[in-house]
Amino acid sequence: MTDDIRRTAFANGCTVISRSLPHAGSVAVGLWLLNGSRHEDESRQGYAHLLEHLFFKGAGEFDAKAIARMTDRWGGQVNAFTGRELTALHGWVPGNRMGELTELLIAMVTDTRFSAADLKAEQGVVLQEMAGQTDAPDEAVETRAVELACGGHPLGRDILGTAESVSAATVDGIQAFRQGLLAGQRLAVVAVGAVDHDALLASCAALERLPAGERPVTAPPEMRGGERSERQQTEQAHLVWVMPAPAATADDLAAAAIGNYLLGDGVSSRLFQEVRERLGLVYDIRSSLETFSDCGLWLIQTACRPKDYARCRRAVEQSLQELIDGGPSAEEMADARDHVAASLVLEQDTLEHYMERLAREHFYWGRHPSLEERLAKVTAVGPAAVQASLASAWAQRLHLAWRP
Repeated sequence: MTDDIRRTAFANGCTVISRSLPHAGSVAVGLWLLNGSRHEDESRQGYAHLLEHLFFKGAGEFDAKAIARMTDRWGGQVNAFTGRELTALHGWVPGNRMGELTELLIAMVTDTRFSAADLKAEQGVVLQEMAGQTDAPDEAVETRAVELACGGHPLGRDILGTAESVSAATVDGIQAFRQGLLAGQRLAVVAVGAVDHDALLASCAALERLPAGERPVTAPPEMRGGERSERQQTEQAHLVWVMPAPAATADDLAAAAIGNYLLGDGVSSRLFQEVRERLGLVYDIRSSLETFSDCGLWLIQTACRPKDYARCRRAVEQSLQELIDGGPSAEEMADARDHVAASLVLEQDTLEHYMERLAREHFYWGRHPSLEERLAKVTAVGPAAVQASLASAWAQRLHLAWRP
């Protein structure tokens, strides 16, 4: 149901969204920014993620230690993340702390305070993140594959940025970058659980004073297919296939979601059962979808012993081609529909997950489709639609192999 979702848009475009759950004792609150690696120019790669770290260094009258003490005292959790299109500061706390949490999150973004020493410390932390990614080849190969598939488009860049761009950041440069984000059209506050909408609005009063600004607009990447093989200092052979996926609002997203589940999003999937269970070539193999405002990414990823590379790759590609050619069985379709539908239902009982869904719906849809509407789209998907979705994506694939 959507009739218990309340939305208030300020004159500057900033929107406050809430869903009250009568029996909830806690509340999930998120301050969402339309800002990510997609919106960075080349000289400021990694600024969105670096700024996310710096939000916690000081806000108005509170220093980093005071912020940490407050959030610990509230007993829940306060965190943040940066994606390719969105940045979120979010928390989960008892309902009576909603106003304090909301005001803190807003201050962390609108009145960010950090010193040159703070910046230097966080630059070091981010460089450590980069080093950690280098030591995790499954993450690094995925980053590389997406970069290649997006052909230099900002959407495909590493969210962490580059060592050069992060190291070159200055206090004034980061603050100027942050100031450019403070526009009503790019901001939303979302709360789910023990929330009173009018009280939430009162806590968001500071956001009414921001300029309206404009939403950033960038064309989607032109996905590049092909074959790439690179030598790396790894013990295993790492295989990644990157394909285009539907946008978050696309009519065929439900078909892609079902196709993704059948392919590799679960232990009963074709890839897991064939490559992992029957052939024993890999420890794990997965297929995943990531959707954005106007495009998406579909990834298949696994790793195997170098001597099994050719056999593993052949097994993956044959399994996928068989699904395209023969289509899913009636039993597979029933299982897939049940899984996708169950995921939508279960999501509503996890406050932070549901809060995130409302935020993404706001930025991508401008409205909140009901659960019934989403379930109806899943139910309407037939085998032919799944085949068509897989075939279209597979025809544009990029394959990257990292081999020792």
